[in-house]
Amino acid sequence: MTVSQISDFRATYFFKWILGVINHQQLLIEIDATDLCQSNFVQRHKVLKVLKQIDHSLIKITIENVDSSKKTYRIIKPYLPYTDFLKFDIQSFKKSPSHWIDITLAHWQRFASKEGTVPIVGKVENADHVALADQLNINLRQGYAYGEPKRI
Repeated sequence: MTVSQISDFRATYFFKWILGVINHQQLLIEIDATDLCQSNFVQRHKVLKVLKQIDHSLIKITIENVDSSKKTYRIIKPYLPYTDFLKFDIQSFKKSPSHWIDITLAHWQRFASKEGTVPIVGKVENADHVALADQLNINLRQGYAYGEPKRI
């Protein structure tokens, strides 16, 4: 969902409705970290208010595309107690001469574990990425290293 959808006053009604439709199965909502970082303070405050109100036993929240910048960390930090999963793009943590890493994946993992948030690593594409996820003991992973999408 986008920040504007979640910050809409009808979002809580939508969640109640959809839980009725899916017969109280678990619902997973993904929020893009980039969208959250680009939204204004009022929208972020509304999203936080909604996340505090929902039933986390029925609705799980994932913030995806989390990167290695301090800006992202400062914006995402208040949401961690109400977030079940953080999905990281492993490419964001690849240091190079032109890319400085403010916050490492290990730092993020420590911050998340304090709040009970489970890390997921995405775009795992080679043995180095697998080794990093192994080293950090991140068990939830996605990427071509584990197989490409196939037609069913």
